[in-house]
Order: sequence, then structure tokens, then C-alpha cells
Amino acid sequence: MPAVLNTNSASLYASKNLQSAQSKMAQSVERLSSGLRVNRAKDDAAGLGIANALTSQINSANQGIRNLNDGISMVQTAEGAIAAAMEMGQRILTLATQGANGTMGATDRTAIQNEMKQLLTAINSIGTRTKFSGTTLFASTAINVFNGKESTDKVEITAAALATIGSASGSALTLSSWINTETAITSSTYYQSIATSASLYITALDTQRGLLGALQNQMEYSVSNIAELSANLTSARSRIVDTDYASETANLTKGQILQQAATAMLAQANQMPNVI
Repeated sequence: MPAVLNTNSASLYASKNLQSAQSKMAQSVERLSSGLRVNRAKDDAAGLGIANALTSQINSANQGIRNLNDGISMVQTAEGAIAAAMEMGQRILTLATQGANGTMGATDRTAIQNEMKQLLTAINSIGTRTKFSGTTLFASTAINVFNGKESTDKVEITAAALATIGSASGSALTLSSWINTETAITSSTYYQSIATSASLYITALDTQRGLLGALQNQMEYSVSNIAELSANLTSARSRIVDTDYASETANLTKGQILQQAATAMLAQANQMPNVI
């Protein structure tokens, strides 16, 4: 290298390397302080895009878990109401069997019919009051519980599972018609007909309760699956955007050594024109 006065090439090279070492060290400090390997798009543009897509899936999955848990609570609420209605149906069946017995007098049978009417009213009240977050459950209307952001990713609580349990329709309507018949309360046939209708009503409630149980199992397994999905997606995102502290600490140490060396060499390079 020629001995010149106006241009100190060695100083320029040392300064360049010093700036490079400082820039890399600043990047390491940023990554170590934020915990993120990708803090802006220039750090890893492709990785940032993938990480954002994974974040969308993770957020959707986590909200899907919350939706499913709400759905499970809704199904449990409905099943509890059906269990209460079934107990009343069983009581009506017991009373009808008692009323059919020939030892019952007219007064006894009138008392039996009055109790059955009250039980039927209580069943109707259960169907009316059973709501979840303001939504009437036993309205024979399907309710969709969404697991994620896709329109097809859902669990349908079917209309059959949420069928009306009161005397407005189905087996309960027939049971109500018999109980509210005023003209034949002294007839054994009348009570036998009520017993048959009560048995059919109880069977219908059993079927409906079974549907709710199957839906609850489906949602619980879905929660388990989606939780596993969310965990795996979170791990995948972590491998892209999170700082590897072991590696980055080594880079920081390397940067500090290079900075110190470049600073020392810059000082020596600035002394080189003194030879002239």
C-alpha cells in the first residue's frame, strides 16, 4: 500500500467494519431485548408472512375452543332441563297407573288428575324458562357452534336435540290431550291411555337426551383436537419468530469482540499518516 496523506484507506476499512459490527450488535441487542427474531419485515419477510398466517389460525382455533365450551354449557343446560321433565313424566306414569286401579274412588281420581295437570304445567314452564344467554333452547331450532374461521367448521346442535318438550307438540301434546279430558276421569281406560302416552313421552325424552349427550361428546373431542392443533401451530410460529437466546447471545459476544477490535484498529489506522 503506498504511503499517502489525503486518503487513509486503512481507516476507511476499519471504520466500515466498525459500523458493521455495531449494526449486528444492535440487531442482537434488539432480538435479545424483545424476545423476537423477526421484529420487522426486513429481518425475514417470508418468515413474517408465514408467522402472520399461523397467528390467524391460532387465534381462530383458540376462539373455537371458547365457542365449543359455550356449546357444551348450552347442551348441559338443555340436558338438565330434560332430566327434570323426565322425572315429572315418570311421576305422571306412576299416577296414571295408580288411577287405573279399581280401588280408586272418584274423589281419589280427581286428585290424581289435578296433580297430573300441575305436573304438565310445570313441564311447560321448564320448556319456556330454559334459555342460554337469552336464547330459548327448546324451540325446535338448530344452533350452530363454530369451531374456527371456516364456514364449514362447525357443530350443529340439531332441531331434534332441541325439540319442544312441552305440550305444544309431539308425545307431550298427546299426553296433554288425555290429561285435560274432563269427561272420563273415572274410567280405568282413561288412565291406561295416559300411562301409554306417558311412556311414549319418556321414550321421546330419552331419545332427545341421547342426542344431546352425543353432541356433548363430539364437542369435547373437538376441544381436545383443536387444543392440540393450537399448541402445534404455536410451536411452529415460535420456531420462526422467537429468539434463540443461545445463538443470539453468541452473536452478541462476537459482535462485542469485533467492535472492540475494530475500534482498536481504527485508532491505529488513524495514526498511520504520522509516518509520512
